Amino acid sequence: MRDGETLAALRARIKAGGLDEGAAWPAVGLDAGADTQGEVLPGGLASGALHELQPATPADIGAATGFALGLASRLLAQRPGPLLWGLPSTRGWREGQLYPVGLAAFGIDPDRVVQVEVKKTADLLWSLEEALDHPSLAVVVGLLPEGDRLYDFTASRRLAMRAARHGATVLLLGAAPVFDMATAASTRWSLAALASRPVPHVGQAVPGLGPPRWQARLVKSRKGLLDAWDLEWNHETLSFRLAAPLADRAPLRRTGTLARRPTAA
Repeated sequence: MRDGETLAALRARIKAGGLDEGAAWPAVGLDAGADTQGEVLPGGLASGALHELQPATPADIGAATGFALGLASRLLAQRPGPLLWGLPSTRGWREGQLYPVGLAAFGIDPDRVVQVEVKKTADLLWSLEEALDHPSLAVVVGLLPEGDRLYDFTASRRLAMRAARHGATVLLLGAAPVFDMATAASTRWSLAALASRPVPHVGQAVPGLGPPRWQARLVKSRKGLLDAWDLEWNHETLSFRLAAPLADRAPLRRTGTLARRPTAA
């Protein structure tokens, strides 16, 4: 075999076993077009790829988990198949456990969710890799233990290669210093919780649990786009939208005494 033919055969083997950027799976739009005030992540989120989600602070793990559910909802709307939710059993009793009503708020059918709990990080990474070998899977979400060091470039490369093979998308959640390194992820996000907008009630704006909001910072991207957005989840369109700034409001005060209802004698 000539040198040129050998080189071509070697390139073909590398292409078959690695990531084929030219045959990428279609990206997923995060917003709902006319419903948003602007474009959220121009070009959309790459599917069939690995994305890393990191809480801005330890207290933002819930916000990062909610953001992962929003991304998973968008991905499940485009691709059939189940969602695999993997987490270490040491985190299950505090965080990471899924609540069916909460899933419904993100438009995720609980019947499409498979939850896997393992004791060790090595077993978690192995479970995610093995799951990605099933072409019917749509999304894989993994929650890494705090301070984990087993996840490295090699582990990320293995996940990214398997995701690209069948088109399933991997969302990996981990707190610092898990992602303080070079990895094969397509994007890396830093998520912080923001105050939700007041809920309208009887003609007044009453503080309460409005749609979830995040400060989403894209700190790494293969496309070179680094930006930050204040995002809000839209329960009607099941999509993200740019959050309007909250106005300063005077604190609500009760100006009178409610009249008591007459009671039966």
